[in-house]
Amino acid sequence: MKRAARVRTEDGSLAIELAMVAPGLLMIFALIFAYGRAGQVNGTLESGTRDAARSVTLARSYDEARDRANAVVLDAIKDTPQSCQNSLVVRIEGDYQPGEPVTVSARCTYGLSDLGLPGAPGTLTSSSSFTSMLDPYRGIQ
Repeated sequence: MKRAARVRTEDGSLAIELAMVAPGLLMIFALIFAYGRAGQVNGTLESGTRDAARSVTLARSYDEARDRANAVVLDAIKDTPQSCQNSLVVRIEGDYQPGEPVTVSARCTYGLSDLGLPGAPGTLTSSSSFTSMLDPYRGIQ
């Protein structure tokens, strides 16, 4: 009696491999999106704070400087998540006197929950500050 050799096929192996690899790939893509969002918000806030500090040095009064700082930072972060724009806090520190340094600080909190990354923090806080010198010969009211 001769037995027939049993032939093994690989039917279904691709589905099994994909089921094992897909969750890891999805997590990697989600992490890329999370780091991308954090980098975009941090870079935009840094840029806005720097521009605001430079703009503050052109103001003639502290009130005008505060308004300029808020407007410049808000304009800079217009492409960030809405939660960052809603939670934005801009402060001006230092004596607003000719020849003195003035520091503009900005901070906002934004969410990551819309990315659908399991285990990710719900929100992140980004902060930035930049110092600029007031012109010693500039008139201030």
